[in-house]
Amino acid sequence: MSPTTMLTAHGARVDLALPALHHGEITLSVIAHHLAQINRFTGAARRPYSVAEHSLLVADIADRELRLDVHGQFAALLHDAHEAFVGDASTPMKHALGGAWHLVEEAWQRATLRAFGVLTPSAAYRSAIKRADLMALAIERRDLMPAGDEWPILHGVPVLDYLDVRGRERMTWADWRDAFSARADELDYARTTALHLSRHEAV
Repeated sequence: MSPTTMLTAHGARVDLALPALHHGEITLSVIAHHLAQINRFTGAARRPYSVAEHSLLVADIADRELRLDVHGQFAALLHDAHEAFVGDASTPMKHALGGAWHLVEEAWQRATLRAFGVLTPSAAYRSAIKRADLMALAIERRDLMPAGDEWPILHGVPVLDYLDVRGRERMTWADWRDAFSARADELDYARTTALHLSRHEAV
């Protein structure tokens, strides 16, 4: 077994150096399971805060604040799906690692988006998804992180008062796994239906 091989929650072996070979192992159930147990901010938040919960928040903002269609919302939900395989390195760590990290992350991001057919909407809605991601980060900064210096990346980003991530301690990692899976299934069905209708109307 290669030293770059990892074991997924479902028992599959995935070589992190060869993302293109593992289309079959990139599934929503694996992604939901892994992301629900990966903490953001390297554990520095006031409570365990997973990438799955963050992804749901980004998709919610994409829907409620930015009014993206189901294709954009699904791409927003999956914007960090590759972290199920490469992990969630903090922004300072990504800068410290430099090019090597970005090459691996980008390769897995493309492989993951391709597995779910969202390369095109991810590119089309890139700026909006990035905006939703930053708006989610502003909420997380306000609600979960210790007081301190302002984060330059959040300059000019509004903090939405009607959304917060406090008071969710009773939800377990399994609850977030199931919530992510349910939202992914809902959006996947909606976008498939929309594509079918558009093709039918074009005939």
